[in-house]
Amino acid sequence: MRSDEPIAAVVLDKCSWPEVKAEVERGRDCVVVALGATEQHGPHLPLATDALIGDHLAGLVAERLDAFIAPTVRVGCSSHHLGFPGTLSISDSTFGAIVADLIHSLARGGFRKIVLIPTHGGNFAPLGAALEQIGTVDGVEIRALTDVRVLLAIAQLGESDHEVPLGCGGLHAGEWETSMLLAIHPDLVDMTRAEPGYTGNLQEALATLFHAGVDSISANGVLGDPAAASAEHGQRYWDLAVDLVLASVNGGAS
Repeated sequence: MRSDEPIAAVVLDKCSWPEVKAEVERGRDCVVVALGATEQHGPHLPLATDALIGDHLAGLVAERLDAFIAPTVRVGCSSHHLGFPGTLSISDSTFGAIVADLIHSLARGGFRKIVLIPTHGGNFAPLGAALEQIGTVDGVEIRALTDVRVLLAIAQLGESDHEVPLGCGGLHAGEWETSMLLAIHPDLVDMTRAEPGYTGNLQEALATLFHAGVDSISANGVLGDPAAASAEHGQRYWDLAVDLVLASVNGGAS
């Protein structure tokens, strides 16, 4: 973390309601919500990968915004991973209803800025659709990251800075995502089981996986090759991820 960052964020669900009310009245009326998933991440990463990344990313972003951190939504739109045991998934309509209910709950509690960060690729498009349906909420500014292509920027950093080919950086459980988890939860990463999966063109993978399923292009559920992953790489990716989110949510209202 940079030395010029604001004071630590406040974890919403560790506060009492009077504490939340007091903080909001003092001007801390922004809250960050990560939208993760519980789904397969290859043989070497836990099902909680996207939720754990959501926990950490929401915290980093909330610190930069001097905001509250809401509990991460830990199940998302993961039907394209249902070919692998353990994956949990909800429909786009259920996801949209959850987002709407959370926004209205937070608005009623006095929050005036809500930042929504999907940390699972399958949540980006449903989030955009949900926000279109929700429309304007009186007195509340909603900012959200809705373009899944931002993930490609992390893979591109791996290629430019660490000489990891784009196909190995991948989109799911590849080098960069494995590195990010190594940086925050190394005890949950089993590199002895890390193996390559689909290492082809990332744009072609995006065009295929959401309608045909990840198992149609990768037998082990990996999109990339985690072999070169490291905690050191992961920290660089975390720095970029925070910058990407802040650039997106500060660029304009959703």
